[in-house]
Amino acid sequence: MDTSGPARLEAWLRDRGIDGRRRIVRQSESAVLVSKFEPGFAARLHEAIDRVPELFDASAISARYQVSNPMTSRVEAWRLAINGVLADLAEARRLDRDQLAEIRAGTDSVAALLDSALWSGPTVGADWTPSESERAAFREALARMDDDSSIFTRYYGDLEGKRVENHCPGSAIARRLFAQAWSLCTET
Repeated sequence: MDTSGPARLEAWLRDRGIDGRRRIVRQSESAVLVSKFEPGFAARLHEAIDRVPELFDASAISARYQVSNPMTSRVEAWRLAINGVLADLAEARRLDRDQLAEIRAGTDSVAALLDSALWSGPTVGADWTPSESERAAFREALARMDDDSSIFTRYYGDLEGKRVENHCPGSAIARRLFAQAWSLCTET
């Protein structure tokens, strides 16, 4: 892209129905990575998450999950357990409201993805095991978190011969939480 690249990109995205400003993060000969976040957002997000390692502590999350109402869906119980840990530790770990909202946006996305894999909607109190199709959906989602067509990458199209895409700054974290949530919710 030439020096009019950012303006050209904005117009091109707008023509495709993509609202909101995107900035160019980096370019190569074949691709343009864009972001709707300001510079430093990804680093700040990761720094905030690093202050709450309990999010990745299966026993801490499980302790909250186990006291859930038996009629609560397993995915919702996991989401509530994560949110409970965040709420309990936010002040002590100096997480402000925006940081909590950013982390919760990611954990809500993980819960939505898991909910689509656990389509039968099992509750905490149910005697249940995941079906083979639910296991396959989980494996497929997990595999797509790593490949070139990652579910965390949005492809907008090609502009002047370059792929234009956006990548979720928390994808590695989401992958870990997705695997943790599956294990807890399915007891596998």
